[in-house]
Amino acid sequence: MKLTNSILGVAVCCSTIVALYAQDNYSYWPRRPQEFEQAQLLLSQQKWAEAAYVLQPFVRDADAFGSEARAVVGRVNVARYLSRMHPASSVYIVRKGDSLPKVAVKTQCPVDLLMLYNGLTEPSALKIGQKLVHIDMSLRIEIYESLNELTVWDKDVLVASYKILSRIGGASEPSGESDIKVSARESYIRGQRIPDNSSQTTVADKLIRFSNGFVISSPKVKNKPALVLSQKDVNELAFLVKEGNIVLWK
Repeated sequence: MKLTNSILGVAVCCSTIVALYAQDNYSYWPRRPQEFEQAQLLLSQQKWAEAAYVLQPFVRDADAFGSEARAVVGRVNVARYLSRMHPASSVYIVRKGDSLPKVAVKTQCPVDLLMLYNGLTEPSALKIGQKLVHIDMSLRIEIYESLNELTVWDKDVLVASYKILSRIGGASEPSGESDIKVSARESYIRGQRIPDNSSQTTVADKLIRFSNGFVISSPKVKNKPALVLSQKDVNELAFLVKEGNIVLWK
């Protein structure tokens, strides 16, 4: 599934959240805090950013309310982080001898994300003086197995939240383990791995490897041990991380 479709579908995702709220599910006790009702109203008015602001104080809560808040805030923030209009974006001017992989190292922004931000279809087609928008994706992954959630953080800012569908094999990680890192990001077309500098990398299905042997994959990938997410979520997550990013297992 193309990531561009995922980004353009953020409004659809938010509409899904609205629908979930509209079910008037008050199965929790005590009832939802007032802020969640305010967020429901704002979402129904398509005021995504305002709803995320209201729920921001709950994103660190380790309960069902926290999960709901992270779902809304993450859907809003991930769209900003995957947009060239993000306030933290910078511009790199191509110099003699530059290639896209070299620019990726200099800017700490993966090749496929540079291609996405700048509408590039051929990684080798750079010109001296060309301006490339980039963002340093030095983000942190946190995994909450008890809540079946994987989240992405920029310091204290929640960037995205994803549902873990299942876990296949592997021993439990010590709580708060911080020496786990992203070791690789791989791209596949119809089951065949393609190089990072391929012109198809922005529309390829992704797989993410951790230094502890785990992979983040979709249900159709049979790697073990693995944390399984939907393919759409794996593809989106892969654009938010790079090799060396820290992974905290909660």
